[in-house]
Amino acid sequence: MPPYLDGSGARIRAFPPFRIDLKSEQLWRGNDELKVGRKPFALLKYLSANALTLVTPDELSNAVWGKTPISASLLRTHIGELRRLLGDGVIETVAGRGYRFLLAPAAEPPAPTNQTDQTKRAGARPGTVNLIGRVREMSILHGAFQAALDGQRQVVFVTGDPGIGKTSLVDAFLARFANPSGALVAAGSCVEQFGTGESYLPVLAALGAACRGPDGEGLVDLLARHAPTWLTQMPGLVPDEKLPELHLRASGATQPRMLRELAESFDIVAAERPVVLVLEDMQWSDRSTIDLVSVLGARREAAPVLVIATCRPTELVKGDGLPTIMAELTAHKQAVTLQVDSWSPDALAEYLAQRFGEHRFPAQLVSTVHDMTGGNPLFSIALIDDLQARQMVRPGLRPQGDDRRWQLAASIAEVAARRPETTRQLIAIQIDRLRPTDQRLVEAAALAGLQFAAGTVAHALELPPDEVDAACEALANDRRLLRFVSRDAWPDGTVQSHYAFVHALYRDAALARVASATKRVWHRRIAERLEAAYGDSSETVAAELAIHFDEAHEIGNAIRHCCVAGERAMRRFGRADALVHFSRARALVAKLPASQETDRTELAVLKYLGPAVIALHGFQDPLLAHTFTRTAQLARALGDDRDLLGALLGLQRCHFLRGELRSIEDHEGEVAEIVSRLADPVVAAEATVLSASARLFRGQLAAARGPLTEASSVLDAARTGTERAVNAPVVGISRGHMVVLSWLSGAPDEALVHAAKMLARARSLGDPFHLSTALTILALAHMWRREPEETFETAQQALRVARDAGSLVWQGRALSLYHWAATILEPGAAMAHFTALSTGLRGLLSAGPYGRTAFTPCLVEVFARAGHLSLAFEELDDALAFVERSDERAWSSELHRLRGELLKDSDPDTAEDAMTTALAIARQQGARSFELRAALSLTRLAREPKAHRAAIDDLRRVFAAFTEGFETGDLIDAKTVLEGA
Repeated sequence: MPPYLDGSGARIRAFPPFRIDLKSEQLWRGNDELKVGRKPFALLKYLSANALTLVTPDELSNAVWGKTPISASLLRTHIGELRRLLGDGVIETVAGRGYRFLLAPAAEPPAPTNQTDQTKRAGARPGTVNLIGRVREMSILHGAFQAALDGQRQVVFVTGDPGIGKTSLVDAFLARFANPSGALVAAGSCVEQFGTGESYLPVLAALGAACRGPDGEGLVDLLARHAPTWLTQMPGLVPDEKLPELHLRASGATQPRMLRELAESFDIVAAERPVVLVLEDMQWSDRSTIDLVSVLGARREAAPVLVIATCRPTELVKGDGLPTIMAELTAHKQAVTLQVDSWSPDALAEYLAQRFGEHRFPAQLVSTVHDMTGGNPLFSIALIDDLQARQMVRPGLRPQGDDRRWQLAASIAEVAARRPETTRQLIAIQIDRLRPTDQRLVEAAALAGLQFAAGTVAHALELPPDEVDAACEALANDRRLLRFVSRDAWPDGTVQSHYAFVHALYRDAALARVASATKRVWHRRIAERLEAAYGDSSETVAAELAIHFDEAHEIGNAIRHCCVAGERAMRRFGRADALVHFSRARALVAKLPASQETDRTELAVLKYLGPAVIALHGFQDPLLAHTFTRTAQLARALGDDRDLLGALLGLQRCHFLRGELRSIEDHEGEVAEIVSRLADPVVAAEATVLSASARLFRGQLAAARGPLTEASSVLDAARTGTERAVNAPVVGISRGHMVVLSWLSGAPDEALVHAAKMLARARSLGDPFHLSTALTILALAHMWRREPEETFETAQQALRVARDAGSLVWQGRALSLYHWAATILEPGAAMAHFTALSTGLRGLLSAGPYGRTAFTPCLVEVFARAGHLSLAFEELDDALAFVERSDERAWSSELHRLRGELLKDSDPDTAEDAMTTALAIARQQGARSFELRAALSLTRLAREPKAHRAAIDDLRRVFAAFTEGFETGDLIDAKTVLEGA
């Protein structure tokens, strides 16, 4: 039967006189709502979908309970409840075969109801319709929404203390303005404890809910086209046959690409309808979600997009991600902060009037309650609930029986005497009034999380799942502590009802009641149930499992799941979140007793931790060297040569990329010993690359040439085989450094060949970082060959790819080449390119010490052509000082030559000294290309005939040594000079 849509967008099935609201799970007879339990409603939903058709007990059981076995008597009990509500003649029992729903569906859709009914059907939480005391706040949100509708994208941070009403405010705004406007509303919540570190948890929850809602199919299609990296994280929304293609399209993704994809997808949706993204409790957010908010807020393209993020300012850590993003967006007028304050006495009086009608309370009650609660709405409502439960507030009864208005049945002094110290204490009193079984239920639920599945609580308490589900449903129906969230199937096939505490303070109060010994037992059982339920898919709840096992004192399992959670975060490019998981795993190792097994566990964790640090902070983080040092120490103790070699190579790579080239020698002896023991040519080649590259960068070309050439050849051969994986970063280093070696040695054509091979390899990997690096190295080779057109085009490509690569250093290097080439091609624009280079780009280049002097000539030439010689000299001085600190001497000849070129008009003698120094350095290093340049510069500078003849002789000798590259700029100029000599 086709479902109908009413005015609120809820899916309605009409079987006069009944209406079944599938969205809010409500049953109506005319205008009267019939209270129906969760399981009976699920049965009704299935039966009505198969109206007039015989449905077997097994079909019903599988549809409602999944694989969880149930008794025939339990099914009959729920069917009996439906019959009691629906009356006779609606559900037929076919003896021995099953049941049949006898009502025929309506031919026309039901008439829409009023706005109040729509809000009720949407399951709005208490207080979201007739919001109290929030005129100012609602006006600000409405104003932000109107600005968004005008194309001015908005970010609003709604802040306030726990229980202050942030969620109620946002819910009311959505009900009054966003939903009626037809906006796409995607809402997700960050979750304390169990959600911490789960990358994009609230965003994926929001997207998933939106994709499963009205018009969800269109949103799934849009994400498939424009944001495949996000849709791959939600495979349940995609048919199995389409998943391989989706994963292929998402391959090679990076965090910048993920963020850009979703931001652009929102813009595409916003071209048709406004987009409102709601992220609640951002104080518990993962760093990846915070990065997304930053990207959405900083976008400049006009679009009707509104982001609302709620948070508790008292739980933000100064200097942490969210406060920083809030401050930056606010400072740039890209976000506003809406502080939600406590109720005023007038607002509290309004609440009492709304709740109790024309009551007969004394005027002092408002001020007394306000003084006791500070005007906190949650605290105030909980206190009034308590007064009502104690019969201190109750309906009155005059002798004539005509006045049932609410009254205070106690003195103001008695009310004040009931003052609890905290909201938690007041909530604990409410929990005390529950039945003992319900008390244990909410306590176990508190351990399961702010949101939880009834099945985990049932397993913790060793009770039948349906019994726990029914108890949770009763509490949710009474709006006492809990609210219903959803019904979903777990991977093991069991259908679970999910509930949540009405507020985090309710969970805190319940959690505080549980004894330590009981906590351990319940946490262990909850973890066991989750592991069994998720099976091979347990990585999706790995962060939650890690905490449960930690609290159960099962440290080994906790460490294992921390590492799984970290790996999952790395695949999502949630590098900060991954580092949190791996760091936590390492901290847990300290809880284990000292043993060889503990050492092996720590070693395994450190092997995860190192790459996570590199991915997030690069090689500059001091933690990295400490991690590699500790890894080496453990590997030595355990006799693990491969892990020891990996740690030592990691340390060498740290030194290399930090520009600490001399320090690489500290580990060469031990590395050589391990390589000889392993007798693995690929491992030997990987070890050789770093030491040989260090010699290359130190200007020791002869010492580097043989080892680097041989190692690169071995790695290339191994890479094309199938016998083992090859370290991609090491291969990239080897090929890139062969480009450097070839050009310095006087083989500019060979340098291009190596650069082309490096680029082909990077393209095959599909990784933006390797591709942007390869393109930048190719552009650098063109720059050395004095080919500005090719440099400009290749640098542009590098910058386009670098947008997704996430490496600011390589973006800076590509930019330096781009501006150099543009200045050569269009000399009149030199000042514009100087401005671009001098505002921040110099800092980017300096941030990556490794190889920085190779790019210094680009900046110097642009500065000089723009007439800023002082800055050009400053750049040279800084680079030469770096040469002395790091021993990166491969480009020092060119730095001295450039100094001579800048001085040749103002101080010819000093210029000649600088060029002579350049020539001597290049000759000593065997850097034939730089030797040719220095000789050329001296021929142009020499004023005396004797000096000129000597310079010509030097140039002729160097030129004769070249066997290729005669179409490059330097060799063409040299040939011209020699022919005219």
